[in-house]
Amino acid sequence: MNAGKKAMREFMTDIALGQAAYIVIVCLGFLIAGKFALSVILGAVYGSAVMVLYYFLFARTMTRAADESDPDVAKKRIQSSYSMRMFLLVILIGAGLFLSTEYSVIKPFHWLPVILSVIMPRISIAVWEMLQRSSALKKPNSSERGDGSDGN
Repeated sequence: MNAGKKAMREFMTDIALGQAAYIVIVCLGFLIAGKFALSVILGAVYGSAVMVLYYFLFARTMTRAADESDPDVAKKRIQSSYSMRMFLLVILIGAGLFLSTEYSVIKPFHWLPVILSVIMPRISIAVWEMLQRSSALKKPNSSERGDGSDGN
């Protein structure tokens, strides 16, 4: 497996774990508030699935752009992918929100978990990066080993 695919797999694993944690947190929050219902679970799962798809398309585009030999082609690929991902995100989240209104014949989703799912990957990425940085700071480098070596 090449490095790009490995990085994509690691990135998507982090996103999926973050979304799973989001579903649990939202369900617990609604349970504590006394507003828990099946629509909360369905809204959280739907929103999470949309965001996992969004970030999968993002990771796939970045991997393909990194493999591109011409930087201009890579840039155009990234820009067009961004536009398509945003369009897809608006359509899918909009559909989820519409299905959570009284205008829908069925009301399978609660609107709040659908909306919150859009910001959760950003939060999970930020927390993951913060944890990565803090663990990197805790690792001693060669100048801090105390063995008298200067790292050379």
